[in-house]
Amino acid sequence: MDPKQLSEKAVKAAKNHQTGTDSTFLYSFLDFSFNYLQEEEKVKITCPVTEVMFNPIGFLHGGIVMYIADTAMAHLCASVIGSPSVSLEVKTQFFRTSREGTIEAEAYFTKRGGTIQFAECILKDDQQRELAKVSGTFYTLGD
Repeated sequence: MDPKQLSEKAVKAAKNHQTGTDSTFLYSFLDFSFNYLQEEEKVKITCPVTEVMFNPIGFLHGGIVMYIADTAMAHLCASVIGSPSVSLEVKTQFFRTSREGTIEAEAYFTKRGGTIQFAECILKDDQQRELAKVSGTFYTLGD
């Protein structure tokens, strides 16, 4: 991990930060790329696997995996329902890890309601191997 590159990346992410958009600090810092599939009611996030995502023993940190999935599912709710949503409950099943390449997270609904949404997110590596499956319950905020 090159401290100078990390510092430059953090400064760039801070300068580009815009609350409530796809340009928040962590999205930029982790190089999230968002793809909104409106007709399919899906959201995909793609990002590179980097050393900054690793836990102390060199695997993807579970919190990072959950953060990516939570972000994808919340963006799904907001983009399809039309209002921001927050997670009420999240369950994660970890299947494997990755130390290089990219992660693709695909979020979709399992059930849509009025103010409560149920979603899942499958995270895969660039060889299409499942890394984790995350399910969540989301509360849709009013306008």
